[in-house]
Amino acid sequence: MSFHAFRRIPSSLVGTVAACLWLAATAGQVRAGPVAIEFLPPKVEVKPICIQRAPDGEVIDRWLSWDRKSLPKMAPWLVQREAQRLRDIDPELYFPVIARMIELLPGLDHNMKPQDLEAEKITLYLRAGKIDELKDTGTIEAFVANAETSTPKDLDLAAELILNGVTDQKDTTKALSYLVNAAYGGNPNALLQLAKRNLDGQSIEGWTVDPSLAITMAFGAMVGKLDSGICDRVARIAREYEKGEVVQQNRTISEEWLRFAADLGDGNAAWKVARYHMESSDIRKDNAVLMRYLKFAADHGVVAAQSELGHVYEIGAIIPKDLEKSEYYYRQAVASGHRSSLIRLANLYSDAPDAREKYVQALNELTSLNDAPGWVFARLANLAIETDGYWKSRDQASQLFAKGAERRDMTSMHSLAAIRMGSTGEGNFDEGINLLLGLLDNFGRTDTMNDLRDAYLCHAPDGPRLEQAAYWANAAKGTQGGAWSVEDIEELAHQANTSAAALLQSGALNGQPKLIAAYLWYLKAIGTDAHAIKEWDERLSTSPDAEAAFAALMLQAAGDDPSKKRAALDRLLAAADRGSPAARVGAGELILSSFRDDPTLAASAEKNLRLEAANGNGRAMQLLAEKFAAPLGVYQQYLPSIADRGDADASIFAARQVSDVNLKQSYLLRAQSVMDCSFDSALSMARAYSDLGQPDRARAWMDVGEAFSEGKPWRARLLAEAYSAVASAEARHSAMRLFEIAARGGDAKAEQYLLKTYTDKQNQQFSPEKATELMVDVIEHAPAERVASRLTGLARSHKSIYQLVLARVDLASIYERSADTGDPIGMREFAKLKLATNAGAEAASNATDLFQKAADKGDAESMVLLAQNYAYGIGTQPSLPQAKAWLEKAARLGNKQANEMLAVMAMKVN
Repeated sequence: MSFHAFRRIPSSLVGTVAACLWLAATAGQVRAGPVAIEFLPPKVEVKPICIQRAPDGEVIDRWLSWDRKSLPKMAPWLVQREAQRLRDIDPELYFPVIARMIELLPGLDHNMKPQDLEAEKITLYLRAGKIDELKDTGTIEAFVANAETSTPKDLDLAAELILNGVTDQKDTTKALSYLVNAAYGGNPNALLQLAKRNLDGQSIEGWTVDPSLAITMAFGAMVGKLDSGICDRVARIAREYEKGEVVQQNRTISEEWLRFAADLGDGNAAWKVARYHMESSDIRKDNAVLMRYLKFAADHGVVAAQSELGHVYEIGAIIPKDLEKSEYYYRQAVASGHRSSLIRLANLYSDAPDAREKYVQALNELTSLNDAPGWVFARLANLAIETDGYWKSRDQASQLFAKGAERRDMTSMHSLAAIRMGSTGEGNFDEGINLLLGLLDNFGRTDTMNDLRDAYLCHAPDGPRLEQAAYWANAAKGTQGGAWSVEDIEELAHQANTSAAALLQSGALNGQPKLIAAYLWYLKAIGTDAHAIKEWDERLSTSPDAEAAFAALMLQAAGDDPSKKRAALDRLLAAADRGSPAARVGAGELILSSFRDDPTLAASAEKNLRLEAANGNGRAMQLLAEKFAAPLGVYQQYLPSIADRGDADASIFAARQVSDVNLKQSYLLRAQSVMDCSFDSALSMARAYSDLGQPDRARAWMDVGEAFSEGKPWRARLLAEAYSAVASAEARHSAMRLFEIAARGGDAKAEQYLLKTYTDKQNQQFSPEKATELMVDVIEHAPAERVASRLTGLARSHKSIYQLVLARVDLASIYERSADTGDPIGMREFAKLKLATNAGAEAASNATDLFQKAADKGDAESMVLLAQNYAYGIGTQPSLPQAKAWLEKAARLGNKQANEMLAVMAMKVN
């Protein structure tokens, strides 16, 4: 656009613009608030003429490195603009530099008047809070006194100094007269100030210009002539429409002025246009406009725009994803010292498998910042562990975690606590405990209560501290961690415990693989809607470890069903192909236990197990030693992996392969320092110390295992079996105690073991009384739906004990309770009791109804009994066809008596 074409806008401050762009209001009318004015940019062709503002970092670096002897060869107005920018950033910090820039300006701009120089100086002192220093020189009073003969700009400043109480002169009337004269002289700031006062209800002597006209005059003055400073001026118009103090807020008009400035070459205005289209709900958003101005701003050095454009290319939401361009723009911003872009760049590299070196470089750049975030040190530490192995990198990782912990990074604090508690030095355990308490107290991390329990159970240097562990275990109730079994989940679904379900959902939403799997299983258990299940199925599919966890749940639920086991295996193999360590080991273990005769699957198992053994996975080594190689050979092959990155199972495996007692002890201490404190690991440690001939340590680990057995009777039975293998009176006593706990908790195997022991006349523990007491307790406390099956099982296996139990329990009420739950065995046995009492037609009818319900649930014996009632008309009308139909159903289920009765019926017919 030519200068002459542009000058048509306001060659006169109250001329063309006011006439064309403003609908005039009655002069002198007072308004109560911001006025509606549609002051728009001219519809003319424009070309870039503005000189882009340098980024703040560049401005600061330029003037801090300046020798302060002479100004660089720059346009005077640019020096003045950068002085003003330094003043806006930090007037106190950069005061000496700015003062020297102002002092030397007349040497660069020979047209600069002394009064203009004083105005710059006063503004600097005012902004820096040093006005008293300047007042002592008389500069301010002289400036105000000479203002009447100065420029409109100086008059505006003089008015501001008086009205703000900076000068000794307190004459408000005089100050307002200065403001009026400045306004008539065309000063836009004065025009807006007077309009604002009028709108606030204040009348000013000598000023009768309507606020709408005054504002239009101000905006016209801001537009002014076409020069390299126009972008700064029209940006002020955009700000006024954004703020809505004197003109009604109108972000659409604000955006149009910013676009106008951007088209004239202002990158900062272009960035603001882009932000409008990203954030504002008050304009019609347009992605094409957004990208045009965002790219313009980024290419013109606006650091924030470079960072945002990098993010846009990274996400790929409104334009195709382009990680190379994302990296380029992030790097542009980083070069200007943009901290957030460096963080985004690091995150970009973290998701790129082939960018490890760049990722580490970006993280190291972040650590060099004065305010380096703590998480950076945690990531570097974990990368070191991942690359070199835990044992090889432990010292380096410990130092990095310590730096992160100093910055209160939660991951660093948690990881450092684990390292400290796994070290043998004095005070390390206490330091680890204090770090965990800090996470709990300062950040509300309730999951650390489980960590504190585990610390006192498994990592205390003097052995398990059961009392303190019990305290934290009790406190941690309701903060379920990552170990959800199918039984846990289905119990949760049955109880409808909303708080526990919310906790599970929260962990799943946080991306914990085992909790994602558990939550999906829970949703299916409660029969939630298909849409929610589909959503969580998709979440599961994005994480191979979550897929492996779900497959583990499938395997728990499979029982002895080969097809269900195979479905779980297929899922594990798919997750293993995607790199899940848990899936590789899980698939290998399942193949060796259930599919070992399949050569293709066996080869797959060996491949996956060797991959994980090389990564230090001890369970993989144990499985290899069971099927594919001698244990000592496995140990020798993977010794470097054990040394650098071996987990607890690897150390336990290694301890079993060496004969040197000290080396065994060293391996077990290693295992303790990195073990996942759980029932399985405690039992493994107990067995390892037992093999080492250290019964006291073995017993201490058995105590740990027992702490994890509350409410898990099968665990108590496993501990009892482990004690049974130890030849000592104390161990036998512990074994019997734990078998009792397991049996009374409902574990059928423990129950059968004790019945066999107590009824064996050759056993020292022979005691029919104890057997009877046990079974009475089991029957009275068993779930109602399981009572009948327990009694019938006892009648078959130990008839004498069954008779003793019957003498001590109310069999009718027990069977009735079981029948009420819908248990088919309970209904059948309760019906038999009713018939046995010969209590009349009603009892017989009730018995037949119960047989019918049990038969409908597939109980073959009930089908035979129901058939008999139909045959003889007991509790129902006689019906040989019904009798025959039920016998045939029972026969198809393999019931021998039904087959015999059908044969008899056939003979009679013949």
